[in-house]
Amino acid sequence: MDDQTLLELAAMTLQTRRDKGEAILAAKLHIPIAAVASGDAALTAKQRDGLRYLFTDYEWMLAQKIVVLNATTPSEEGVAWRFQEAKATIAQAWLRQAGVKTVVKQVQDEAGSAAHLQIRMDYGSHGLVDLLDFIVPAKDLQKLETKQLTLLEWTKKQLPAPSESD
Repeated sequence: MDDQTLLELAAMTLQTRRDKGEAILAAKLHIPIAAVASGDAALTAKQRDGLRYLFTDYEWMLAQKIVVLNATTPSEEGVAWRFQEAKATIAQAWLRQAGVKTVVKQVQDEAGSAAHLQIRMDYGSHGLVDLLDFIVPAKDLQKLETKQLTLLEWTKKQLPAPSESD
């Protein structure tokens, strides 16, 4: 995956954070925000590795598939949009399955606190687990914690719906 595509996916992943991920890009990974915005950022191996770990293993595999798909059949909306739509479609399908587990994790970092909704699909005794991670805004987290809104309802409202043609 080239640097620009990785930065596009990372920026999309970080966009839901309160600081828009600038603390991670600029302060932690030393990636200049202006260079990212202009499309001129060249990454070191350490920066590339740091960005890779913004994704779960499953999301990273999905990103690789989306990049290949986008190379053969480009999307007008871009690779980040296509990745997010695929991730949302998978999350909605997983939430309909009986064996899926969900966890909300509170994370405290230099940008403040954030809540991560993790949707986990476990494939049995082999230790194979797939994980999708979504940052949940505080107002939605309160609704999810008080059971006023089910996870499936939340994903339908917050995540892009699958296209009818799919």
